[in-house]
Amino acid sequence: MDFLTKSLGYIACASIFLFTSCNKFEFDKIAKGAWNPNLAVPIAHSSFGVYDILALQDSSNLINSSQNNGVLTIVYRSDFFSLAPGNLLNIPNITESASLDLLALGAIPVPTFPGTVTSTSDEIIQIDASGSEIHLGKVKSGTLDLNVSTDLEHDLTCEITIPGLKSNGVPVSVTVALPYTGAVPHSGTASIDLTDAMADFTLNNTDFNKLKVSIKTTINGTGQPIYGTEEVNFDFSFNDMKFKNATGYFGQINLGASSDTVEFKFLQNASNAYFELVNPKIRFIAKNTFGLPIDYQLLMLKTVDLQNGTENVLSGYPNSFYIASGSPTGQAVTTEIELNTTNTSGLSGLISSAPKLFVFGAGANTNPQGNVAPLNFISEDSRLNIETEVELPLEGSAYGLEMKDTVNFSFNEDVSLLESVMFRLNIDNGFPMELKSQIVFLDANYIPLFTLFNTPESVIAPALVDNTGRVNKRTEKITDITIGPAQILLLPEVKYLLLNTSSQTLEGPSGKIVKFYDDYTIDLKLGLQIQGKIQL
Repeated sequence: MDFLTKSLGYIACASIFLFTSCNKFEFDKIAKGAWNPNLAVPIAHSSFGVYDILALQDSSNLINSSQNNGVLTIVYRSDFFSLAPGNLLNIPNITESASLDLLALGAIPVPTFPGTVTSTSDEIIQIDASGSEIHLGKVKSGTLDLNVSTDLEHDLTCEITIPGLKSNGVPVSVTVALPYTGAVPHSGTASIDLTDAMADFTLNNTDFNKLKVSIKTTINGTGQPIYGTEEVNFDFSFNDMKFKNATGYFGQINLGASSDTVEFKFLQNASNAYFELVNPKIRFIAKNTFGLPIDYQLLMLKTVDLQNGTENVLSGYPNSFYIASGSPTGQAVTTEIELNTTNTSGLSGLISSAPKLFVFGAGANTNPQGNVAPLNFISEDSRLNIETEVELPLEGSAYGLEMKDTVNFSFNEDVSLLESVMFRLNIDNGFPMELKSQIVFLDANYIPLFTLFNTPESVIAPALVDNTGRVNKRTEKITDITIGPAQILLLPEVKYLLLNTSSQTLEGPSGKIVKFYDDYTIDLKLGLQIQGKIQL
């Protein structure tokens, strides 16, 4: 007769905890005895806690009671938003040019020039940082490529030093030779690997995005003339620049909008229910290691009823919050905003019906207050991660919770030996909820053959609560379930059981507040009495 054991186990499972719908339950141990014409034996006795029941439905550790002094809480978490350094500091390839005329080169027009002349000059290279102001940085990778050309009919040597770029503490320097081979213009090239170079773009703390280039040019005469119109041209190309870290001001960047959806799974098999929670919370938790502040803007908060598409739009919430700059040591600084019933309208009805989706969207902008001290800083390890946490303490009221499921059934015993079977279900309930149940026996075409009760039967009576909503008195309910001869004869035709349950919290329609604690239990005793036609 294991079918009723399963069925009654399902009833107890489905009803123990109002805010979840569970899968099929099977008793692990059933006392077995010899059959007699009239035998009454206990066949199951089990005690269940809230974690035993919820483990049947969800093993993802959604349950947390420590934050609410033991009140059972369901917490949904979602990694909502993330930001990496490339989104903020992107240096395009840069090419800058400079030209030195004869005056800068220290030369004069002459019919023939067999001598040597050396000159020095400084040029400023402007770094295009896409709207950012770079002050200091350590280069992760990139090259400085140089091309030098001239129409002087003489040999040239150009020593190029960049004081603002240092490798191992020494300014980056390169020498380019331009030998004259009889044709002009003639040129020379060089490439400098800037990996691990320290960069200072401030011109000694007077500017940003600029580098000084010191050029020492030596003209070694070949005896050809100097006409007076010649130049030396320099092309500086910074290619594939990436930084391990950088300091400056990185602008007011729109980081775009994003959205996410959380499914409230614990009511996926339920329908036609009304819930009101008195203390739900939504948290947005930002962990920022970027050295710049961010304005986080909530653009949309709503729930969507999966059964009819009805939307409940939340309002009144603070639509913007300030994410503090990360620590200069690289430690994450955590900023949290909490939405609750005091600052958000409609939050108490967050799960007013089930099943449901929670949908939300947000946008973000950097440096909401503009270019103010202190300077921004970014490293290659900088990250911004925003987690959404929906916390639902099970404290409130509910009614009209209906759950329905169909389970497979088979019965292969000889029904001719049985006159009646009676199950006695004794439930000692420590939960502030009640349950009515009905079981319909179906044939292979899902056509009802008979029902276990004439009307939905109350099988669990609610425990009573004190003025804080905590259970202070358990209740006991005994239910006798009898299958008579006509129903017994139909058992071989039964292929499915349709299980219907309806439940509510104690005085749920009146709005009486109850709380679910993690120490609540329910005890179930199941006895069996069999009336046979012959001695077995």
